[in-house]
Amino acid sequence: MAAEHLLCHADLFGVAQATGRTGALGAALLELTLLPLPAFAAEGYPIEQVRLVIMPPGDRVHAYPRTGRGRRYKHRNVQITDLCLQYDRDDPALRWLPSDGLEPLITLIQRHLIFEEAWRRTGDWPCEDAPHGDDTRAPHRVITATMRKELSRWSRTS
Repeated sequence: MAAEHLLCHADLFGVAQATGRTGALGAALLELTLLPLPAFAAEGYPIEQVRLVIMPPGDRVHAYPRTGRGRRYKHRNVQITDLCLQYDRDDPALRWLPSDGLEPLITLIQRHLIFEEAWRRTGDWPCEDAPHGDDTRAPHRVITATMRKELSRWSRTS
């Protein structure tokens, strides 16, 4: 049902294929084919295959790239090899929450994959990014004025 929604009813660019099923422990599994935005396609950015796993009750998600094995990633979790999409201790304004819905999650994944490709090509991550391996149990410090402005703009309660 979610796959059909993404393909036929969602106001979302780039979902070329989507299939879904229920996995172990009631997880929702979506197999997605994501097209790059036209400007990036013109620059040779790849079509991406992604397995999205949403664990019940929906607040834990894992996005596994299925194409381009052997590619380097700046923000990928080493242990379980999923994309490091967000920093769990960040302010809710900077994170995807289940109440946001499936479309913003797919957009987050697609944007992340574009950022990874940009990083592979240039060596620079195209926006402010959270550190890895931080064990302080605190949100990372927002560095740029642009990100502080966005944090204020999108402020919400968890």
